[in-house]
Amino acid sequence: MKPSKTELILIRITGEDRPGLTASVTEILAKYDATILDIGQADIHNTLSLGILCMTEEHHSGFIMKELLFKASSLGVSIRFHPVTVDEYESWVQMQGKNRYILTLLGRKLTARQISAVTRILSEQGMNIDAIKRLTGRIPLNESDEFTRACIEFSVRGTPKDRIDMQKQLMHLASELEMDFSFQQDNMYRRMRRLICFDMDSTLIETEVIDELAIRAGVG
Repeated sequence: MKPSKTELILIRITGEDRPGLTASVTEILAKYDATILDIGQADIHNTLSLGILCMTEEHHSGFIMKELLFKASSLGVSIRFHPVTVDEYESWVQMQGKNRYILTLLGRKLTARQISAVTRILSEQGMNIDAIKRLTGRIPLNESDEFTRACIEFSVRGTPKDRIDMQKQLMHLASELEMDFSFQQDNMYRRMRRLICFDMDSTLIETEVIDELAIRAGVG
């Protein structure tokens, strides 16, 4: 008996987020005993972006795509399929051996100019962004800038061409564009930390704390 041929399919789903969408899609994949090699989901302003890379037997792939198309239509979302070759998959797998870093940006608000400048530096250093995550709450439109805080996290992969030069550029941006940042290797030591100390003057508060301490000590 000849072994069954397999096929790798990247499934991309976008549209209005709703409860049960991911369950509906994965139930169809489970019906045909597909293997999920990778999965990722993001939700921005109630708009879902779901990606699933799966492996299935070749004679099942047509049925899977047909059922997923019907399901996407009934849910009111868009779905696309992209075949992935074995060489493309192996090349992607080999990337996991590269160093991973976390770049965190913090400020009263984060603008397109700030994010554009930071991501340009990462690109020039030959680093690839794997994921972007907002760490702070949603910002009301009528909230004063005085009370807003914004923080996002970039998960990046690769090795900086010149880490010292990169950090100098980031430090310059921190001053020029009124933000603060943290760049650290993504490993078990980072994830196990429970205390972070940093200079919050002009970042979270406008007061120069050292001056206030001096006044309290009578030597202001």
